[in-house]
Amino acid sequence: MNNSLVFLLEKMKLKTFIYFITLFTTLILSVQAQDIEDTLMIYGRNRFYKTHLPIGYDFSKTYPVVFVFHGGLGNPDLTERLTGFSTKADEEGFIVVYPYGTGSFDKKLLTWNTWDCCGYADKKNINDVDFIKAVIAEIKLKYSIDDKRIYAAGLSNGGMMCYLIASELSELFAAVAPVAGAMFDTTSSNPKSEVSMIIFNSADDLHVPYNGGVGEESLVDVDYLPVETTVNLWANKYNAFLMSKSESAAFIKTNYKNNNGTEIVLYKMLSGGHSWPGGEKIRRFADNPVKNVSATDLIWEFFKDRSKH
Repeated sequence: MNNSLVFLLEKMKLKTFIYFITLFTTLILSVQAQDIEDTLMIYGRNRFYKTHLPIGYDFSKTYPVVFVFHGGLGNPDLTERLTGFSTKADEEGFIVVYPYGTGSFDKKLLTWNTWDCCGYADKKNINDVDFIKAVIAEIKLKYSIDDKRIYAAGLSNGGMMCYLIASELSELFAAVAPVAGAMFDTTSSNPKSEVSMIIFNSADDLHVPYNGGVGEESLVDVDYLPVETTVNLWANKYNAFLMSKSESAAFIKTNYKNNNGTEIVLYKMLSGGHSWPGGEKIRRFADNPVKNVSATDLIWEFFKDRSKH
């Protein structure tokens, strides 16, 4: 066998070896869930977000995306534990994005600027709408996403972000899920398109009162709209009709829908205070979440069949 043939065979073996190593590495990475933290510079400030790619993530497929917004003085790590959304993503096959709000520290005790609330973000007039818009543009470049199936969920101040998004980024989001969130008398909302909503508020919430006003245990002196006033505001905006109302031991569920298929569902929780139904209690002084209802499960069931028209 001449030297040229030996060299060619050795080269083919090397290529085959490299191919199988690459294939093996790709398969290993594709079956493992991945959490990637990214930094984005906007308006002279470093902003952060964490992306959870589900088990089996495959670049040849497109995936729905759920943004999950932490509450006031929270952060993505706490919210991931509290909601279990990464576990749900692994089970159901979607991407989760956990953005960071802003505060005096980069990654702790953070808030969102949502009209009249809250904290650092409100005082510094942080433009969180443009931040989320920039994150969407970036993840479209980095990951294989279905841009007709982008959703948002959030707790408390994060729930307020959901209402803000439905108002200011309605053309990008198919549905939102405010949990223990609220709107305000001064809210001006002129969405470009309709966004379906699944809403959770507790009758015994002392931070964001179901009947509106300033919460007895609220950390901010803000006057909230009653929950049902907020729901009616959106139902009227969408020309949605009352479809059904039902009761259980845990909640009263009210459903509105319009001729376009846009839907608003309100879960009035009968207990649980200021918490994520079915979630984990992550702070000693926090309210105890109910365990017989999973907001995360109900939210994903609501989201998964909805796409932007």
